[in-house]
Amino acid sequence: MEKDLLELGRKHLRNVTKECEEKQIEEAEKRFAWQYTYDAVGMAGHNRVSYDDVIRLSETKALLGYSEREQKEILNHLKAFDYVKKLAQSNEKFNEEMLKDIHEILVEGIFQGGVYRNVNINIFGASHQPPDYVKVYDRMNKFFKNIETFEGNAIEKAAYAHASIAKIHPFVDANGRLAKLVLNYFLMKGDYLPISIPLELREQYIEKLEIFKTEKDLNPLTQFFKDILTKRYEAILNDLDL
Repeated sequence: MEKDLLELGRKHLRNVTKECEEKQIEEAEKRFAWQYTYDAVGMAGHNRVSYDDVIRLSETKALLGYSEREQKEILNHLKAFDYVKKLAQSNEKFNEEMLKDIHEILVEGIFQGGVYRNVNINIFGASHQPPDYVKVYDRMNKFFKNIETFEGNAIEKAAYAHASIAKIHPFVDANGRLAKLVLNYFLMKGDYLPISIPLELREQYIEKLEIFKTEKDLNPLTQFFKDILTKRYEAILNDLDL
């Protein structure tokens, strides 16, 4: 039933967009990009930029009251999401070079991006910690091979790619944002809408992700993403279908 609701929403949106003005669709996409950036950057808990200021910053490119890093994280994420959308639309093949390019955009002007970590890192409060840095190259090689031969639907593949990057944590920082962008790359490539994980669902998201990390069970996280995706279609249809 849930799959039917999701597919009905997807089909309905195709019909609705045919009747909408291009500007209306563009405005809806812009609002999503703002919300997605606010949620994704805010998920780590150290960026203080409010949703309203995400909008202002996207337009003015600079705001008083925030550190240079906080502002760059917002602007870089907006830029990275736009880049990922274009990659998905042009059906670019997912590979290591693409992943590193996305990471470089995310951390541009903050630190050198696109370089796998050479130090060990710990995730506070997580039951599973990322592998030793000497294992990162091997784990990433296996990940790219696995994603190439993955036998599942678009949502399952998106969830697997996201969870794998989050588990390996291949870079020093911005792994969470990167993993969410990869999730959306595969969703959009599979002809689904991109999604944002609301900050109020942070604990649920972490719980489902930890199940994958410790038990290798992807189903709870995949279902979590499906639920968000279904609500995403409902929300945009309400927004557009006037």
